Amino acid sequence: AGRRLQDYARCQRGDVKHWKGLPAARVSQIFPGEGYGFLASADGRQIYFHKNSVLGRAFPRLKIGATVRFAEEQGEKGPQASTIHVVPPQGAPEAVEENVA
Repeated sequence: AGRRLQDYARCQRGDVKHWKGLPAARVSQIFPGEGYGFLASADGRQIYFHKNSVLGRAFPRLKIGATVRFAEEQGEKGPQASTIHVVPPQGAPEAVEENVA
């Protein structure tokens, strides 16, 4: 709940994360029924993520192999992605994220 409040406050202030500067990874595992998955980072690590970390309500549309950019933090059981931005496939228009009002 605290993380969502921070994200909401950041959005209200107009703070924007620059996704192109964040590390890229690929979705390596996804468990839709349980609401979580794992990313394979460029350095070979497996990074946990929860469905609520995926921006734009894109979790149900995530596929194995999808490219994402992510912000990482240390979770209780190891590294986890706190925020995930799905990178559109080559040639696809850049998605516009909705502001929370």
